[in-house]
Amino acid sequence: MPKNLRHTFRTILIEQRKAGLKTSRHQIKKAHNGKTADYHHIFSDNSYRKHWARAQRFADFCKKNNVKKLKEITPDFAKKYLIYERDQHVNGYEGYSASTIGADALVINHIMIGTGEWKTEQRLQKSKLPNMPKRSTLLSKQRLKPLSSKEWISANPKLYTKYKDQIDTIRAFGLRRREITGGTSYNGRDGLGDKSLYKTKDGHLFAVVLGKGGKVRWTECRWDLQAEMEKIYGSKIRPMADRPKTLEDFKHNLQINIPFYKPFSHNVPTHIHRAAYAQNMIQQLNQQTYTGYRDKIIYYRDGLKANGKPRYSRGTKQINLHDNYKIGTYVAQYGAFYKLSQYMGHNRLDVLQSYLGIGR
Repeated sequence: MPKNLRHTFRTILIEQRKAGLKTSRHQIKKAHNGKTADYHHIFSDNSYRKHWARAQRFADFCKKNNVKKLKEITPDFAKKYLIYERDQHVNGYEGYSASTIGADALVINHIMIGTGEWKTEQRLQKSKLPNMPKRSTLLSKQRLKPLSSKEWISANPKLYTKYKDQIDTIRAFGLRRREITGGTSYNGRDGLGDKSLYKTKDGHLFAVVLGKGGKVRWTECRWDLQAEMEKIYGSKIRPMADRPKTLEDFKHNLQINIPFYKPFSHNVPTHIHRAAYAQNMIQQLNQQTYTGYRDKIIYYRDGLKANGKPRYSRGTKQINLHDNYKIGTYVAQYGAFYKLSQYMGHNRLDVLQSYLGIGR
């Protein structure tokens, strides 16, 4: 048996990762109609690593407060942990960010609900606690992100010069920081490297990376930055015919991939440069004509439950890809927004609001 909470947490998360290998996120969502949070499975190695890092910090907090056993962790004690994070001073700011506190609440739920120590209705919810930070859907209202990409470059010439290739690569392909540098790679050296760049016969440049949740992600280069990318990466760009044909081929490439970059300063806010990519690409993609239809999942009221609360059923609605649609301040064909959501690595139109909203 594990000797302390740190070991207990790790054992729990490892078992949930093993459970996640036996099913898929899609299957779990389908089983619960997409409306119930799952605290019993972890579906990627990257998620496991992040949960484990957060669980270790919570274990340290438990130790400082003389909490030694899983059954001693009550919902009230866990709330004190979130309040403690809210009241800390971090890098000149008051309290941890909304996303950090929310992610810490999630891992505690995984540990406590996943083991059956808590019931689902006892889950920890940041939104239910007073004075907790809230994450704005606008990047301009988030920490270190009040400037546009061009404004940040003008205001930080030394940092931009030092990390120009990394920053311009983000602006060109919309990559996340981890997708450029790689992580503590279970899958191999998975940062942007010599197995990552491909060019089509008609001259379009693409990057293929391991995205969020361990998913393979293709993203197209902005036309206005393609010449610069070809100058930077030159012979490392391969013809599209050499691309990985299967997931197994791609994973093999990761094992022999040589990343171009090491981790770089977190004073470079990569999300605002991803926003620049999104704003440019939606206009570029909208120059194409999209045809056909796509099914969009919707929820509609379908009577009342026994307790008098509305009952919702899941359905689909057909969307014409050629029809105009609006997200933030941008109007484009629905097909263009959908393609952009794929390039950004989310596959969800609602997330695009963060990159295309008012104030960017």
